[in-house]
Amino acid sequence: MIVHANGGYETGAWLTSDTYPDSHYIDESTVEGAALAAKVIALFPYYTLNIVDGVLTDVTQRDKTQEETDAENAPAPKSAEEQRIETLESENAALQTRLADVELALIELFGGVA
Repeated sequence: MIVHANGGYETGAWLTSDTYPDSHYIDESTVEGAALAAKVIALFPYYTLNIVDGVLTDVTQRDKTQEETDAENAPAPKSAEEQRIETLESENAALQTRLADVELALIELFGGVA
C-alpha cells in the first residue's frame, strides 16, 4: 500500500517503496503493515498521518472539517440538460413579460379593452 502526503492511498501487489518515492510505503506482508493498511482503509479519509522521522507509523481518526460536511450536504450538480431547461424557462418568462408589455402598448395606442 502507498499512502500519499495528502492522505490518499493506493493498493496493489505491484507497488513498492520505489513506486512513489515521496509517499509512504506500507509493507502489507508484515503483521504491523497489514494492521496499518487495514486502519487506513477503515478510517479513510478522516484520519491524520502520524509520521516519525519521515516514516508513517500510524493514522489517527479525526472529525470531518466544515468544508467536508458542506460538500456532503451540497446539492448534486445539475446536468447539462437541467441547466438548459432552466435557461429556456428563464428566457421564456422574459419573453412573456416583453410580449405583455407590447400588448399593453398596442391597446393604449389603438384603444380597446385589455
